Amino acid sequence: MSEIMPSKRDFGDTVDDIINNPAYEMLGGYHIFLRRMLIPFFLFIIAMLLWVWTQNQIITAVLTGLMFGPVFGLERLIAERQIRKQSK
Repeated sequence: MSEIMPSKRDFGDTVDDIINNPAYEMLGGYHIFLRRMLIPFFLFIIAMLLWVWTQNQIITAVLTGLMFGPVFGLERLIAERQIRKQSK
């Protein structure tokens, strides 16, 4: 049974994978901060603004949900621009 199931990784291995991952170096080390803190905060601000403008929970939820793609696309665009700048 142990041959079929992969060995369990501990928390230290996961942290090492995150820290040593070159994908997170795109914005000078701030990429983890953007993905974990700034993007949810930005979506929260969008939801609050939509709630003030519409006063309707369903419309607010739908429009905020539709903003996930553009917000993550904007984050990716910024990261790709930074990579292109660094490579020149």
